[in-house]
Amino acid sequence: MILIVNKKQIQELPRNIKLGNKKIAIYGIGFVGTAIASTWLRAGASIIAVDKKNILVNNINNKKITNLEPKAREAFIEGINSKRLTATTNGKWASKYSDIKIISVPVGLDKRSADLRFLYSAVEDIITGLKKNDIIIITPTVPIGTSNKIIKWIENKSKLKVEKDFFLIYTPERISAGQAISDIENNYPPILSGAGKISIKIANKMFEVISSKKPITMSTIEAAEAEKLIEGLYRDVNIALANELSRFCENLGIDYWEVREAANSQPYSHLHKPGIGVGGYCIPVYPWLLTQTAIDKGIDMNFALLGRYTNEKMPGYSVSRIMSEINNKKKLTALILGLSFRGNVADNRISPTYDISDELIQNNIKVRVHDPFFSYDPLLPKEVKLSKDLDKVISGVDIIIIATDHDEYKEITEDYIIRKSKKKPLIFDGRNILDRSKFEKLKILTIGK
Repeated sequence: MILIVNKKQIQELPRNIKLGNKKIAIYGIGFVGTAIASTWLRAGASIIAVDKKNILVNNINNKKITNLEPKAREAFIEGINSKRLTATTNGKWASKYSDIKIISVPVGLDKRSADLRFLYSAVEDIITGLKKNDIIIITPTVPIGTSNKIIKWIENKSKLKVEKDFFLIYTPERISAGQAISDIENNYPPILSGAGKISIKIANKMFEVISSKKPITMSTIEAAEAEKLIEGLYRDVNIALANELSRFCENLGIDYWEVREAANSQPYSHLHKPGIGVGGYCIPVYPWLLTQTAIDKGIDMNFALLGRYTNEKMPGYSVSRIMSEINNKKKLTALILGLSFRGNVADNRISPTYDISDELIQNNIKVRVHDPFFSYDPLLPKEVKLSKDLDKVISGVDIIIIATDHDEYKEITEDYIIRKSKKKPLIFDGRNILDRSKFEKLKILTIGK
């Protein structure tokens, strides 16, 4: 075993990672874990990919890898071919035979509180194989104080001491769907924190291997946990402000988008874009993780909660606005364009389309969904038809709702809609991507106009 407790050994850590002398186990091979694994593979590291899903593990080991960014797919296949990548469901085995353990499991919500089951399960597996001089890296966004609780748990169960026997780093992931590898390697500086000075030195040295950006080293783990939560909350409340202002402008007959463009010409104004809903596994989740800590500490964070409630209401508000424009509400069919929560990616996590579908069904409207990336989704209601074939699902619809800003939707013409639908459907542009000047025969509703 290669010790890393003195300055020279820390300096040699990048070289030992690239040579495969230090094996990395990555717990959780979802969107985040895949990106992290790919980045380390691209740097030359040897990886054990750990996931509880047998199908996923078998697919990785057999190079049946789909729905990945091209760079990630190439890294996985090359890793398998060079025997630098193996996948397993056995987290305890992975802990025993690895020197660095990176936790990238999802942290979701259970009744608007953090669901840490997957995180604790990964830590439990790691404890069983934890050895002296091992490194643990936690990457999920978590409530403030979670990492220090994990340190105490590891120390109590393993009888090893942090900073003496093992080292722990907290570095929140900072990636977006469709550009995850570029985000890690080039776009954003890593946020680093550790259990102590040695852990922080190790973190800075390790991230030299995969990031071209100079890391931002936080004074405490709690500060790093707070940074990621506040970063997400900033976006959520600013989107909420945009949504509220857009509704205000609609009622006054003012074009919010025109106002926004003018206001943002001043460098201190950063008005966001309003939209039909906020999706993804980040922005809709982080405010609840932050306010959970606030509630536990008896701290008032009403503004954060108000922003979240405002954004959660947008799908219902959008459908209500559609219904107010329709006189004959019998036997209507609506087509939602987009299941992905954002454009040009195959990522449907917490997509607004789910809430839009529910709202339409409650209004006795038949629902179809089109998305170029999805032909099946078990989370949609059974009565909702999902298809990749736009020509097929647009036929006969009375309402078209643009929920995702996929590039192909930006190119849809009025002639195409009339010809393929054989009707003149009402269009609700929930992302403001259509050029209304090119639509003379069809009515278009747009958030903020």
